[in-house]
Amino acid sequence: MERFHIIEDAAAILVSRGVYRQAKVYRRGKELFAAYGAGFIRLYEAGTALPNLRCEAIDVPNQRVTFDRFGKASLA
Repeated sequence: MERFHIIEDAAAILVSRGVYRQAKVYRRGKELFAAYGAGFIRLYEAGTALPNLRCEAIDVPNQRVTFDRFGKASLA
């Protein structure tokens, strides 16, 4: 079982209803997630796994973020 691991100094800017929030970024394998409430949310190129929440930006220092054909964010 893969667990969630925090990526030090990484952040995602999440936007919901005009409110911006900075969230910590985690990896599970190579896939990227953001902390959201008491859980995690998958990050996509065009948003997130929640319809009313979008990801404005992802910053992972010293690593390259890529997107697969479905738009899922992951580490190269």
